[in-house]
Amino acid sequence: MEIRGTIKSKHVDHVRLITSDKKQEIDVFYTESKKFDIEELSERELVVFQVTAESVDYYGLKLAKHWLIHILFPQKKFVYKGKKQKGDSENNGQGWAERRVK
Repeated sequence: MEIRGTIKSKHVDHVRLITSDKKQEIDVFYTESKKFDIEELSERELVVFQVTAESVDYYGLKLAKHWLIHILFPQKKFVYKGKKQKGDSENNGQGWAERRVK
């Protein structure tokens, strides 16, 4: 499910959005792995989130807790490429077997 809106406030574990269509306030929760991506966003910025809903029972009242899956807009400025392998910069993309043949 997609949610489009502007960021009202950012908190430790969730972001509060004001939706574009109905002007509702929705809390979108995120995990520790998405924390870096959320920190790049600023308040009053237009965003589009892909979320999933988790059913929560609150004193007999059924509520939905929205969890962030992916940020569709704006695109990330930084892409995490993972750990650098030993010798990546000096080997020009050659594997260990290709280097030993020479």
